[in-house]
Amino acid sequence: MRLAMFQGQGDPRLGAVEGEAVVDLNLAYEAMLTAKGDLRARAKADAVVPAETVAFLRGGDDSLAAAQAALTWAAARNGAMLKVRNTPVVRPLKDVKLLAPVMKPEKIICVAHNYHDFLKELGMKPHPIPRIFSKFANAVCAWDDPVIRPKMSRQLGYEAELAFVIGKRCKNVPEEKAYDVIAGYMTFNDISASDCTKSDVQNTRGKGFDTFAPMGPCLVTADEVADPHDLKVELRVNGRVLQSSNTRELVHNVPQLLSFCSQVFTLEPGDVVATGTPGGLAKDRNPPTFMEPGDVMETEIGDLGVMRNPIAEEDA
Repeated sequence: MRLAMFQGQGDPRLGAVEGEAVVDLNLAYEAMLTAKGDLRARAKADAVVPAETVAFLRGGDDSLAAAQAALTWAAARNGAMLKVRNTPVVRPLKDVKLLAPVMKPEKIICVAHNYHDFLKELGMKPHPIPRIFSKFANAVCAWDDPVIRPKMSRQLGYEAELAFVIGKRCKNVPEEKAYDVIAGYMTFNDISASDCTKSDVQNTRGKGFDTFAPMGPCLVTADEVADPHDLKVELRVNGRVLQSSNTRELVHNVPQLLSFCSQVFTLEPGDVVATGTPGGLAKDRNPPTFMEPGDVMETEIGDLGVMRNPIAEEDA
């Protein structure tokens, strides 16, 4: 499934993107139970298929199976005509606003210097263990949302990355069990204020501004990603390709990163781990290719979906 948070009229809702439409999973499950004569359909739907990503992930395999059953049921019954309490179960994508798949993750964990081509470009050697840092929920940014260049920076950089999302609470996970706790994967961009990171000699400020973590447009469930280590990584600004690589270039792979992070802190459903970026960064090019207000950035990871974000200046 391609899970997405969306907003039409009313509160944000969890859906599954199917072609050019999005299916409200909570309403689809309620409609299915109602059709079967279940008098507690609404309460069961809210409990088993909640309308928010983190709550849904906490339901584990039961929630995923229920959502899949509801999708199949709706598809067999002309879902476009289904309504629950006069609310459409299926909506055209053009009529809704896609939000970040995880709107308020408890943790956003990023990995530095984790692509062989990046290290080769800079003449560096791989680190024996992952180098991690964090972003905060204020940085979350959705599809087509503007990335804001803050007043503190004139050097706005891009970093296209594969991210995985935790599906189960876990600690001290061995590498061979890593895939058991991954909910899915999504496109991510670790936006950086390079002048701030350089002057601070650390990442908290330069990578922590509002809108500095575009992610989405969907969370693609793990069963639909055959190999997270064979995905194209591409970053474009105004159509110009500035990063082009493949997740085959990862120094520390997905199981290694998950196992390492789980030894540092307990991982919770909805936590986001961004796996690092390849070469071609704005600050390392000659001349540099820092983004300016009015630019349009596109981040593409395999077939997980393209993130499109215009660049804007911080308001006075």
